[in-house]
Amino acid sequence: MKLKTGYRLKQHYKFEKGGRKYVTDLETNDIIQVNDVEWEILDRYGTQSLYKIVEGLKEKYKIASIFNGIERLERLGQQGSLLSPIDETMEQTPNSWKRENRKPKLLVPFHFTKEKTSLDYITNLNRYQLLIHLAKAAELETLTFSEAGKTDIKPEDFQGFGEIQIRNIEVEEGSAFSPPWYAMDGYDGILLLSQFLTDDLLYYQVPNVPIVHCIEDIPKLQGSTLETLLNVCAFQNTNDTLVVRASWVKEWLMECGVPRGNVRVIPNGINIGEPIGKPLAKQHTAVLFEKPIFAQQPVVGLISGFEPNFGMKFISEFARANPHLAIFVYDPFLAEHYTYPPKNVVIFRADDDETHSILPIFLQALDLVCFPTIPGTPLSLVLEAMAYGAPCVAMTTYGLPPEVEGAGAVVKSEWRGFGNFRLPMPELSNTINQWLKPSPTRAECENAAKRVAQQFTWEKVAQDIVQSIEEGHQQSVNAYRRGRNLSPSVFCRRYDPGTGTTESSVYQLGTNRYDCLKTALIEMLAEQHTSAEIEAVFKHFQGKSSTSAAK
Repeated sequence: MKLKTGYRLKQHYKFEKGGRKYVTDLETNDIIQVNDVEWEILDRYGTQSLYKIVEGLKEKYKIASIFNGIERLERLGQQGSLLSPIDETMEQTPNSWKRENRKPKLLVPFHFTKEKTSLDYITNLNRYQLLIHLAKAAELETLTFSEAGKTDIKPEDFQGFGEIQIRNIEVEEGSAFSPPWYAMDGYDGILLLSQFLTDDLLYYQVPNVPIVHCIEDIPKLQGSTLETLLNVCAFQNTNDTLVVRASWVKEWLMECGVPRGNVRVIPNGINIGEPIGKPLAKQHTAVLFEKPIFAQQPVVGLISGFEPNFGMKFISEFARANPHLAIFVYDPFLAEHYTYPPKNVVIFRADDDETHSILPIFLQALDLVCFPTIPGTPLSLVLEAMAYGAPCVAMTTYGLPPEVEGAGAVVKSEWRGFGNFRLPMPELSNTINQWLKPSPTRAECENAAKRVAQQFTWEKVAQDIVQSIEEGHQQSVNAYRRGRNLSPSVFCRRYDPGTGTTESSVYQLGTNRYDCLKTALIEMLAEQHTSAEIEAVFKHFQGKSSTSAAK
């Protein structure tokens, strides 16, 4: 990884005189006195990463002295001595792994596995599936830290997560470096999966390494979701991406004033069980829950993201309004704590491999899927239920979500934060009962629902994550160019009294120095054009000049 400070080392000459060390900038003839650590930094600057420079010198010098030396040299660069700004169109190399014919190398901090007992089974399963498939599209590596023979993460924490390289780092007691420091060493991106941000926010200090941070839809964390998302957004750089799992979460964030650009919707992939047919699924559901109504009446599925108290109230009211319907509710919290639901209601959750293995049976029994578009509603379960051919009714403020476009209807509702959800129950009941009737429209929606199995795959999720890293690198280039333009360039003709000639040049107001015309033109054109386009322009005019000279 090249040093990402935005400077290159100019031609220079080092010498010692009178027991002191000096460096001459051969381009400006500036002579600068340096100390011992700065002297050695100059031997490494531009050929090693910041990480390599510090790691190579920390046994010989104090860490603070090394950083002070680097900072002083870069301050000199700002004044035009020893270092000069990198031509970003040439030096920044987004997606370098493509040119090198390799997979992008991503750091995945694995402390998220410590959250396993705090999260629901489906969330943990989704993160497992993500890494399994992402390991095929990228080179994944994680960090472990050993101090006095003790490792912070156990080997069993990595089992089953696909091909993930483990980089173990021996640290001394009281080490000055936190884990994000080691993220500066050769990674194309960082993937953060933790839902609790204590450690993750430190990674946003790593310069020029795009971060993709995935926040899941977890009902039990609904009350803290906004705080979590806003914290991530506050720490983001221009090249970072916050991934949310449903379009309505992004819409909600936009209402809260979060910029749209750094938030991306990447729904989780869905896991489809072996189809057994709706009649048989209904019979199995009726037997397993000992409720014959599930084999006799239409079955409506409610994928709940409701706050528990409101969820109990809503389910009771909905069941009373529709006693002729069998109602299957997926709600991890209420499945455990709602002891006596209405007779036509069953509440279920998958909390281990065994219960998850029978979930597809219940989903195949559904004739219609109903869900609220609020944080905490697991979109992946909505899509899994629909994939067997069940249209949907979305209770939403924002309109039919694009993830289920063409596969259902909308009942307008209001959601104003934790536990505050309003919708007209008569309208919801009427809409559901109308959609349970056979019709050409329903048949079209059934076909659209079946197509979600092809649209939301784990392979596509992995591709979208890698694409976000690629776009993050491009954002780094664009941000650098914008930063360079804060100091305008003045195009001019410069007179050389030694030769009596004038030549085209550029005066940089930021550094008060003259610069190469070609370099300045490249910088200006790079705001709107790619490197290939710029190169083509220069080749074109060079060709024109050659033709004119020949004439």
